[in-house]
Amino acid sequence: MSAPKTRSSGDQNRAEHGGLLDSLELVDLEALSRPDTSKPRGRASLAGLISWLLSLILRAIRYPPPGSLRLRRTSWLDGVRGVAAMAVFIFHAMGCWAPLVPAWHADKDQTSLLQLPLIRTIFVSGGGAVSVFFVLSGYVLTHRCLGLIRAGSARDVYPAVASSAFRRGFRLYLPPIALTFCEMLMTRFGFAPPLNFSFKPEPTLLAQFLDWLASTNRLINPLHNLPAALRGTVAHPKYDAVIWTIPVEFYGSLACYALLALLARSASHTRLRLALLALLPALAMVAGSWNLSCFTAGMLLADLNLGQDDSLPPNPDPVQRSRRTLLWSAVLALSFYVAGFPTLVFPSARADPMPGFETLRARIPAGAASRMEDPARFWWSVAGAALLWSVSQLPRVKAVFETYLCQYLAKVSFALYLVHEFCIVLFGLRLQGWLMWLFGVGAAGQEKGVWYWVVCVVWFVVFGVPVFAVAAQVERWVDVPSVRFAKGVEERCLRAWKKLRA
Repeated sequence: MSAPKTRSSGDQNRAEHGGLLDSLELVDLEALSRPDTSKPRGRASLAGLISWLLSLILRAIRYPPPGSLRLRRTSWLDGVRGVAAMAVFIFHAMGCWAPLVPAWHADKDQTSLLQLPLIRTIFVSGGGAVSVFFVLSGYVLTHRCLGLIRAGSARDVYPAVASSAFRRGFRLYLPPIALTFCEMLMTRFGFAPPLNFSFKPEPTLLAQFLDWLASTNRLINPLHNLPAALRGTVAHPKYDAVIWTIPVEFYGSLACYALLALLARSASHTRLRLALLALLPALAMVAGSWNLSCFTAGMLLADLNLGQDDSLPPNPDPVQRSRRTLLWSAVLALSFYVAGFPTLVFPSARADPMPGFETLRARIPAGAASRMEDPARFWWSVAGAALLWSVSQLPRVKAVFETYLCQYLAKVSFALYLVHEFCIVLFGLRLQGWLMWLFGVGAAGQEKGVWYWVVCVVWFVVFGVPVFAVAAQVERWVDVPSVRFAKGVEERCLRAWKKLRA
């Protein structure tokens, strides 16, 4: 059976949203690449090639090496981001195997147990994961400056905000620009099908390059993307559909920096500042700007947690602590359930049955829903803020996100987000077809028996290893240099400014 040429019917839906590592230390990488002389020469050559490839992949996936990741006070936030990136990867990859985006029993074909409430959050929570990303950004980008504001160090806030705002665009845009250039070349020369369903190749390489330049301009130029990005509208770039979040992230970051500058001297007005930060997410949501609602909610959570750190007694009452743990555990479970709310981007989803979610669907504010492309983002945004807030109140859950696995996912999260869809179309679909042929199971869309899902699990393992290897190297050779480049440009500009002033 040949590899499928196109993705399954649920694949277009997924394009819109957005222990193993420890065991690698036990692998003798040198032994893997050492040929076995006891076997015949031909087999030894093949075994040596396979061993060398496996050694190469294992070395790549282990970047950064174990022991190089250092925990900080806010490392749990990085872990949450890593798990959210993994959720997006699973969401998009599952689109190759089953159309799980609709609600369970939305129609006669939606009968998979993976679509049940709570279970579906694991497999199809791409929209909720994107909201978590934005809430996290609002928290992380403002946490340090809010601490300075609380300490009354307004003079230190302005240079910190200016520095972060200057470097933010380089940090966000340079990796997607580099990767979409590679994707353009791979697609142009036929190594991979296009990542966007509206893609039409140009007649010559020069024309394709110029088209890529025009697409890149639309990605980074505010004249093209600012209004849509402020509304959180999904506008799929031509060369990689999933990077629609990059302009949204950029302008949300600038909004947070602007708020920090405005609130820099509010050290003596903490309650007023908190009241304003509590009002802004609600106002943004009413205006239909769910993304700005997420960013400002993250900023509010950062300020609340800083105040909490200053006011909590060193030895809280055990009974009170148990009650708090129970309360926030319930909030965490409820927000995890809400994060799996099915999309409403299709008109039929607003009227079809939605067992387990019909009450939530009826509670979406009509004003906000009318201004959003997908009204489901209301609940995804609420779930993203509630998830982060509840995790911040549960020390044992925070400790889970500080484990090596979560910190590793955090380290490669941005690169994983950028490359996973490209890897799916580059070799994931071919691998799927080969495994289905090897196991003798039917094509996607036919009756799915036990062996179909066995192949799915095998595919996730075999496919996931090289994807994480690619992500680790992109993080090393593209993402990290982008950060250094931004820092270098900032330093040169500061030196030039000082010379002009002198």
